[in-house]
Amino acid sequence: MKFRPAVIAAAASVALLAGSPAARAAEDPGSLPKCTDVSTAYGDYEQDEVTVSVDVAATVLMAGGDWQRARGSVTNVGKRDLPAVVASAYPWLQTEDPELADMSDFVKVEARTADGGWQPLDGSGRIDAPPLKPGETRTYELRVRVVKDVPKTLGGSEFAFTGAYADVYRFPDTGKEVACAGVAHGNDTFRIQRTATSPTPEPTTAKPTPSATTPTSTPSPTDSATAAPTPPPATTSAPPAAPSDTDGEMAETGTSNATVPLTAAAGALAVLGVGAVLFARRRRG
Repeated sequence: MKFRPAVIAAAASVALLAGSPAARAAEDPGSLPKCTDVSTAYGDYEQDEVTVSVDVAATVLMAGGDWQRARGSVTNVGKRDLPAVVASAYPWLQTEDPELADMSDFVKVEARTADGGWQPLDGSGRIDAPPLKPGETRTYELRVRVVKDVPKTLGGSEFAFTGAYADVYRFPDTGKEVACAGVAHGNDTFRIQRTATSPTPEPTTAKPTPSATTPTSTPSPTDSATAAPTPPPATTSAPPAAPSDTDGEMAETGTSNATVPLTAAAGALAVLGVGAVLFARRRRG
């Protein structure tokens, strides 16, 4: 059986197209290496076809608390149809602590489904991979919560939302093309707070109760006024009673033994006085 040259040429074109990077760009972006990783040696890759945004409503999430709302969106800002754009949402933390390597153990994420239910997301955070036409936006309703038992060293978390699509990177020196995934990144943060618990009080030894009696301080002279002496109460005394004559006895005046010498001395002086007068008259005569 012979093939016409036109048929052979067409078949060769199909095979070449199928094996080209442009054809492989239609593959699932999740199975491709990131274009930024492919171009590491040059660092000149920049995707400009997809933008994303993310917002976690609460800035603080309580450990063991309720679900908190979040939202992410992805938009095709390029000029070509994108057959698949993988939307993903996941917590992450840049740390050297191996215990915190997988933040999905502590922060749970769910996405709203078409029927109104909630779809738990695994560690990859992949939601779905719908096609997006130029200018089209797809929005995702999310919710997040923190489990009760989180490490004490965990004080917060980053929350990423990404949109990945199949792209091609061309090496500038060789012109070689490699199929890879272009990824648009969005990020938000929240703090993690633990429920405050009151520590169990330790038993204490009862201390003796101090006496309620307060020692009375002696007032200083400057603080208290000196009371004036209180005069003794006035008493009325009766005058001494006159001696009564009812007993018929006389007073001892002039009759007492102590007055006898005085009377004798007075008589002697009188006699001397009379003698002196007589003597004086005789001399004058």
